[in-house]
Formats: sequence, structure tokens, C-alpha cells
Amino acid sequence: MLAGAQWLLMAALAWVVVSDLLYRRIPNRLVLLLLAVWLLHPLLALFGTGPWANGIEWGAWVGWPLLSAVLVLVFGYGLFLINRVGAGDVKLMAVLMLWAGDHGLIFLMVTSLAGGVLALALPLLNMIELTLAHGMVRLGARLPGRNPPLPLILGNDRPAGIPYGLAIAAGAACTFGLMAR
Repeated sequence: MLAGAQWLLMAALAWVVVSDLLYRRIPNRLVLLLLAVWLLHPLLALFGTGPWANGIEWGAWVGWPLLSAVLVLVFGYGLFLINRVGAGDVKLMAVLMLWAGDHGLIFLMVTSLAGGVLALALPLLNMIELTLAHGMVRLGARLPGRNPPLPLILGNDRPAGIPYGLAIAAGAACTFGLMAR
């Protein structure tokens, strides 16, 4: 993985956490950006440069991850239809399956474990969400002309469920940390 791409990925995961905690949304632009940066790797390999310049590695880094990403999209779409997960969670998981390469199963397992921990720690997570939301409102009040939208947790329609973007980001960070070794 290109070093710049790794930093972009970590920054994107941090944004996913904040966005999902405050607004229960994972921006499509962010998912598309991650997809576009991932697509740079096979394109560079076609020109004989980048981390996938070796053809054997190219097949392992594109073929299976592409299949696993499609499977995650199909299965996730079914879960979305029965209101078990958000569409943003599904799209993000699929793109991160591409990034995970042959570590996709590890990514899925760590993400599932992180989701279970979040479910157990839901009261603590609610306190963290409230603190972050109040901090965002105070920050918006101090910035002239920049009023961020009111976080959902402070509104009348308090969202139910777990902001799974946090678990996805934790799973990705752990998996990509293992991949870097």
C-alpha cells in the first residue's frame, strides 16, 4: 500500500467515526474517494510501478478482494432491506474489503468483535456521543459564519442502534495495522 494512501485511509476512518457518531451518516463522497484511491493501485501496476507491480501479487490483491467486496455488498444490501444496517455501513465495508486484500476475513472478524464490544458498551458510547456533540456545538458557536448542523443525538429524533461506522473503523485500523507489519 502506498504510504500516502495509508494516511488518507486513516484520516478517512477518523472522519467516518465522527460523522457516524454525530449524524449517523457515512458520506458517499468519502467512500468514493477511498474507492478511487484503491483503484490507483491496480492502475499503477499496469504501468509496472507501485506496490502491485508484480503480476502474481496483482491477482491476489484484485481478484479475491473484488469478489469479497461484491459478496459484502450483496449480503449487506439484504441486511439493509430489513433495516439491520445502514447503506453507508455496507458501502464502506465493501470498499474496505478491497483495501484489506487477502486479510478480508480478518477485517470482517475484527469488525464483528468491535461491533459486539460497542453493543456491550452502549451506555458509555452514548455519553461519548453527547460529549462530542456538545463540543461540536460549542466549536460551531466560536467559528464565525460556520454553523455545523445540529448533531442528531441532540435533536428530538434521537437515533436508535449502534453507530457501526465506529466498529468498521476499528476493524479496519486493527487489520491494516497488522498488514503493515
